Formats: sequence, C-alpha cells, structure tokens
Amino acid sequence: MNQKKKYIFSIIRKPKSKIVWISILFIFVISIILSYFYINYIRKFTYKSVDNNIAELSKQTASQLELTITSQKQFLELIVDSINAGFFQTEKEILRQFDKELDNYHFTRFVILDESGSGITSDGHTVNNYPNIKDFFEQEEVYLSDNRPSTVSNNQVNIYSKTFWFKGQKKVLFATINMENYKQILLRRLFNGKGRTYLINKEGSILIDSFGTVNEHSTILYDHLNQEYQLKNTKALRNIDQMKKNIMNNKVGTFDIHFNKSIYFIHYEKVNINDWYVVTIAPDNIIAKELPLFLRISLGLCFFMIIAVIFIFLYIYALNEKQNRKLYSIAYVDPITGLGNETYFKEKGKDYLKVNAKNKYVVTIDINKFKALNNIYGYDFCNQILKQISKNVSKILPENSLMCRISNDIFAIICYYNKNIEKLLEAIFNVSSKLVIEDQVIHMNISIGVYKISFDEQDIVRCLDKSDIARSKIKGLYDNYYYIFDEELEELLVEEQRIESSMNEALKRQEFKVFYQPKIYTKDESLAGAEALVRWHRNDSIIQPNKFIPLFEKNKFILKLDLYIFEQVCKDISKWNLLYNKAPIISINVSKVHFQDEHFIDEYVKIADKYHIEKNRIDLEITESATMDSNIDIVKILNTIKEKGFMISIDDFGTGYSSLSLLQNMPIDILKIDKTFIDKSDLSSNNNIIDYIVLISKHIGVKTIVEGIETREQVEFIKKIECDMIQGYYYSKPLKKDKFEEYLRNHKYI
Repeated sequence: MNQKKKYIFSIIRKPKSKIVWISILFIFVISIILSYFYINYIRKFTYKSVDNNIAELSKQTASQLELTITSQKQFLELIVDSINAGFFQTEKEILRQFDKELDNYHFTRFVILDESGSGITSDGHTVNNYPNIKDFFEQEEVYLSDNRPSTVSNNQVNIYSKTFWFKGQKKVLFATINMENYKQILLRRLFNGKGRTYLINKEGSILIDSFGTVNEHSTILYDHLNQEYQLKNTKALRNIDQMKKNIMNNKVGTFDIHFNKSIYFIHYEKVNINDWYVVTIAPDNIIAKELPLFLRISLGLCFFMIIAVIFIFLYIYALNEKQNRKLYSIAYVDPITGLGNETYFKEKGKDYLKVNAKNKYVVTIDINKFKALNNIYGYDFCNQILKQISKNVSKILPENSLMCRISNDIFAIICYYNKNIEKLLEAIFNVSSKLVIEDQVIHMNISIGVYKISFDEQDIVRCLDKSDIARSKIKGLYDNYYYIFDEELEELLVEEQRIESSMNEALKRQEFKVFYQPKIYTKDESLAGAEALVRWHRNDSIIQPNKFIPLFEKNKFILKLDLYIFEQVCKDISKWNLLYNKAPIISINVSKVHFQDEHFIDEYVKIADKYHIEKNRIDLEITESATMDSNIDIVKILNTIKEKGFMISIDDFGTGYSSLSLLQNMPIDILKIDKTFIDKSDLSSNNNIIDYIVLISKHIGVKTIVEGIETREQVEFIKKIECDMIQGYYYSKPLKKDKFEEYLRNHKYI
C-alpha cells in the first residue's frame, strides 16, 4: 500500500515537476521581460517627476533671487529719489543717512563717484579713477553689474548703480554687494544640502557656487562640468553644448548625465535679471536610490517576481511620494506649525476665489508684540504658542477653510461662512488670546483683520492686503481686537492716496501752518509756554493731524514735515525775541521715525543755531510709545538731545503702559499726562492714580503737565494734587500765530 502510494505520488510528481520547472522558467523569462520594461517605465516615471521637481525648485530659486534683487534696486531708487528731492546738503550726509540700511539689504558699502571715477565710500574710503566708470554713467535705470573690482580692496564684487544730479554735477551711486550673500537663497531649496546650485551669466561664467568648490574667477560652467564629471560620453557632451546654446537663446531645459555609476539631473532656469541663469544639479542617489536595488532583487528572485514587482512598485511609488512630500514641505509647509506657508496660501487662495460663493472671507491674525514674548520666554516656548494657536483656531474653523502661517507672528485664513462673521471672530479671539503653555497661563494681545471677498475678486494678494490693512487699523489697541474692511476704509485708502499725491506740493506751497496752544502754571494760572501744533490748510479747509500724521509716519514724509515745523517755530521765536526781547518756551512734537537715525538731532541744532535760538527755550515732545520700542536705544538718544541743550517732554504718558521706573533712567524734564486719566478720574476721590503719578514725578525731579482740561472742576482738582502745569480748552484752544501773539499781549506776557 505504501509502495503504491509512493508510486502514484512518483508518477504524478514527475510531470508536475516538469510543468513547475517550465512554469518557473516561463515565469522567470516573463518576469525578466516584464521587469525590464517595468523598471524602465518606473525609471522614466521617476526621472520625469525628478525633472519636474528640479525645474520647480530652480524656478523658485530664480524667483526668490529676482525678488531680492528687485527689492535692492527699489531701495537704490528710493535713495536717489530722496537725493533728487533735495533732502541732503553733502555727499557724506547722504551716505550717513543710509549707512544703517546696509545690513538690511545685504550691501557692503555705498559709494558716490563723479564722472572721473573719484569719490568717497560710506565706510570712509576715498576712490580715485575707478575703471570703466563710463559704463555706469551710460545706464538710465538702476544697473546691476557682473563681477567687478572692489573700490577699496582686491575682491570682486557686484555693483548696483544709479546716476543722479547733485549740486549741478552728475554723479553715480554705487551699492556694492558680495554675491556670496545670495548663496543662502541657492542653498535654501536644495535636496537636504546634497544638491548643488550655480548662478551664471549668459556667457556661462560662474557668479556663485552654492558649495564654494569653484575658487577661480571667471570660471566657465560648461568647462567646470566637463572637468567635474569627466564627461566623455557623446550624449552628455551634446547636452552640455545644447544647454550653452539654449542659454544664449534665453531658453530653459533639463537633462541628465552619468558619472561614477550615478545619474545627475541638471536644470537651467532663467533669472530675469541681467540674463542670469540658475543651474541646479541633483544626484539620483538622493531621489531614486532604491531603483538599482529593485533591479537586482527583481533579477535574483525570479520565483517571486510578480509579487516583488508589485511590492517594489508600491515601494518605489511610496519612496517617490516621500521625496515629493519633502520637496513639497520645503516649498509650501511652515516647519513650526505644520500649516501652509505664505506661498501655499496665495496659490491655494486662487482656487477659493474661483468658487462661486457669497460669503467668502480672508482673515489675518496678528500676535502683537511677539518679539517681546520671544525676549521674555525664548524661541522654543514661543514656538509652542504658535503651535497652540494654530491648533486651537483650526478646530473651530468651518469646513473647507484654509489656514496658513504667512510670517513670524501672522496667520491667514480663507473660509466660507454664512453666519454672522463676528461670532467666528469672537471664537477665534477666545481660543487664541488665552493659552496654557507648560502649565503657565499666557494672555495674548491679538489683532484680527477681515476682508469679505467681493464676487468678482480675482487677486488673492489684494484680498490679503486688504485684510492686513484692516488688521493694522486696530493693531496695538486694547479695546478692540478685530476690524472688518469696509467702504469707509476703502475711502480712507483713496483719501490717503490723495494726501500722498499732494503732500510734497503742499509743503512747497506752505499749506502746513503752526498753531500754538498755551500752557498754564497751575499755582497762579500765569502763562508757562505753548505747544506748537500743525494744521494743514487746503482749499479753504483744515485737515486735522489725525488724518495725515499717521500716514506721514508710515511713508517717512514726517521727517521733512517735522523739520519744516521746527524751522517755522524757530522763526517765530526769533521774531518775538527781536520785537519783545522775550519769548515763551515752545514745545514741539518729534516723531519717533527720526530715532532710526541717532544723529537726527544735529539737523535741529543747525536750525536753532541759524535763528540764534537758546535751545533751553525749546521743549522736544517725545511720545510715550517711542520709549517702549525695543528697536530704539531711547536712553542714548534722549541723552544726546539733552547734551545739545534742549528740554525733553514725554507726551501722552499713560497710553502705552510704560513704567515710571523706566522714566527714572531718562533725562526728561516734563511728563505730560494724557487726558484719559482726568476723564476717568473721580475728582471727588482722594485715591486717583493721577495723584500717584504726580507724587512720584516730583520724587524723581520731573515736572508734570495735564492736557485736555476743559472745566473749572478739573482745574481745581489739578491744583489740589499740585500738578505743575495745565493745558486744555478751558484756557485756550490752539491758536494761529497772530491770535497767539494777541493772547500773549492780553496776558501781559510780552
């Protein structure tokens, strides 16, 4: 029986074994054939994806370079515009004014040269007979050169240049930059630092090498590639030659070369600056490194080939997707919160605009004073704040909403919301204004701007800008946390454009007038002095300061206006001294925009000396917000002002939450208490915060004045707490110069 079974088994087994082996052979052959075609298909599929990724990265790099260079060109245009506007008297003054901006725009120095090539630099060097200077004078627009010799060293630099006229002589302004400053842009989007990027000119000369392997000047990229990759293959040489021709003809392209058993993908992308090109090179071992392994496995494991093919296909596909996700993350994802970044928001936002829906909104959320939080808690802690806000807000947003972090402390949202949008804004504020981080309760000051997207809106950037404008409307305020862009704000923007278009002409026409509001000694109600205020007279109407001062501070026109008003006041003081041998102390507002230049006070000194004014008869009023700006060394600036002989007042005290202990370290003479303290005080009480402000001010040797006094009851209260001076409508509103002179005579001051 056993023998029979064995026999039967044996009989059956022989033909089955033969079939199996034939099948195995057949499967082996078919698998090899399928593997060959399949692997080639996968290789082409992967390489095509790689080509697209490299091309996209090159485009982003080129775009970033264009944005950076355009920004630097615009800054040079701004400098020349300010020179042509007659803001400066000497070349050194020009260089000193803008020297502080060098680091912000990655310039190494500014240089002003005449047509002989001689001049000075912002860092104190003298230049004589700079070579080929005519090349720069022949340029009408801002010109960016290729590598040129430095004006003060043997280094090669690139030069932004712009010609201008100064005191009847044609000059050229250089802003030199080391091309190495652009290296970070080239490195930023590489494949984990393993790729390589070059910036070349149209002739193929390497301007920047991302990894610094090219040390010689004027190295030609094509020669460098031939040497670097030992190109002997005819196809590779043809591709290099074709790249050279394409670049000369302003074309872009992608190809690959083989070197040391690896494949290198090369894409060249045009930068719309000086016909420069970005050339990106990435090896396949960081993109498709499993492909050779897949081939060996497929050939070695024939019996499991079909399963292996499916598995490897999925594996390669997953690997390729992972790499794409990495590239995608670099281009579109915020690394801290995991949300999209600004680029992602703008791209996806376009899709939202195409959807036909009525209630579409763009919302921006700003964490006020986030820099101060970084200084207090550190960056790691503040990163947790960003993560928590993104998490909390994302949970309460409607379906199909898009939320991104578009800058350090600003989030942007685009959503559909058919209910009352104010309810959503309230919810956003509630979940983001109070956080618990590491068992600490953190109260956040949040500003929210909202723009309801119009039906025909097609520009997501414009939508975002309007939301930002709405947000800036209430940024820093503590009684409101959101603002919805409306027709009033649209009209305000139009009005601001009108104001900006007419401000320079208004200054020439002397439409800005000085008004004087008296200050009164509390003890005997005699005249203590006056505050100089500006009013804009235009077309038989008066434009109030709150309409134009904030705008002028934003566009820097306030620098010219403040000096103009200061000179008008000095003229008046000089006149009064000449006619009456006596003039009151005049206080004049100084915008904190001036403080960006620590030497701004020198201009004030020149004007005061021009009219022979005793500087202790001028009181410069500094707003409290300027004392709290972390970017301003306010103590140093105030000490300089004091050394020049001027009096110093702190204006609007109490609106910015600064401390008296901080003021103790400042060389101030007068503390001007904001009228809100009086408006909110119980005048019949003996426990008002204003009492303590006056008491502490006396203790540190600072005089006090309360503004906005309108009733006799308020006057008596100020007298009771022994504040030094009073200012307000109770005594006088701001007066024109002739009316103020009449006021002086009536009060027997002159």
